[in-house]
Amino acid sequence: MLCASSQIAIAAEDRPPLVFRETESGVKIAEIELGNNLNTAVEASSKVTFRVVGRLAGRQGWVFENSQLDDDPYRLDLSQRNAVVAGLAEGMQGMHVGGKRQIVVPSAQGYINRVVEPIPRDFGNRNRLYSTVLNSNRQDQERKALGADLTGVVVFDVSLLRIR
Repeated sequence: MLCASSQIAIAAEDRPPLVFRETESGVKIAEIELGNNLNTAVEASSKVTFRVVGRLAGRQGWVFENSQLDDDPYRLDLSQRNAVVAGLAEGMQGMHVGGKRQIVVPSAQGYINRVVEPIPRDFGNRNRLYSTVLNSNRQDQERKALGADLTGVVVFDVSLLRIR
């Protein structure tokens, strides 16, 4: 008989691997669930309500935001340039209500300053995120060591609740 943790591990192994497509800007998008309303899709001018788990691609996948844990989803206007993480806005286009996607955002399309949304709601997580992704010394060190800036690469798991 398997213990509960073994069942979880087996269930995760049974899932097919995510298949990513990459946009011209370098944003990688994997469809997890298509959604239930295929008549409407997110556009660049959409106002959306969604839940998100945000984590750094490096740093052992450290989670800096998880709106799945509370009853307060994000409500953002994607048409507001420089107000939303550009790669997230791009990666959400074409999503349907009820859909789920994993979106990998390169640093150039990610957190470029402290005002782009989604802003982590927890003060400690917010400061830790910004001290990592907006740290020019760390970016330079990674570029020299790895040939690329991986410091600011973020991964968003998005569940779309509403399109307005």
